[in-house]
Amino acid sequence: MGSRICFPSLCPPLPLPRPLLIGSQEKEMREREARRAREVERRKNPKTAADFEILYNELEQWRIQETQRIEVSEMSMEEKQNARYQLLLKEVKLVQTIDKLKASAQKNLKSEAIIKELEFMSKPKLWELSDGTVKEVITPENSRAKELSELYHGLNLSNLRVDERLDVLLHVKWTVKEFETKLAKELIELIDREADLLNRGRKEKALEGLRKRITRCFLQILRDPRCNPEAERLVKPVPI
Repeated sequence: MGSRICFPSLCPPLPLPRPLLIGSQEKEMREREARRAREVERRKNPKTAADFEILYNELEQWRIQETQRIEVSEMSMEEKQNARYQLLLKEVKLVQTIDKLKASAQKNLKSEAIIKELEFMSKPKLWELSDGTVKEVITPENSRAKELSELYHGLNLSNLRVDERLDVLLHVKWTVKEFETKLAKELIELIDREADLLNRGRKEKALEGLRKRITRCFLQILRDPRCNPEAERLVKPVPI
């Protein structure tokens, strides 16, 4: 028999040897499963704008399908009217659920971005020595940034005992007392207010708004180069 000659664009591909074919099929199956798992995860725990766009689009498709199903059904006019109303209630509830997930995802993304921001300011400097080697050097400015970052994390800890929370507040208060800024004075007043409420036995739920103000105020101080020189390195701080 003669040699097999044909143009690549016209000839069917030669079959793969069986072990390679099995390996290729297994790889393709694993990739399909991985894609499917990613899609499921995107719907269970949406994070990005694209994830939420998928959910909103799927909700709209579902609404259209359900509306068509009602319209072509043999229900009476009164039954159809009731079915449309029930569909509207379900749609509103689903939109509210997606909106809550979106708000939670945005909050988590903001928290993660702030943590990266704090790590960036606390990162040691890299200095090149005369022999060409690079060495990590912790400067006083790095140490100050790290100290402030640790206090910020302390303010965000949950489930602390009253004495532990008071200890965190005291550390923050004595740290910012050295800063001659309007924000520092405001923060001290807020800390004193929370300490007073804690000593009066006020429940944590009632302190949520005040604690958010304290955390936000301290983050603003942490980003002030007068209080934290490393803040000058921030190009675009995360919006508070």
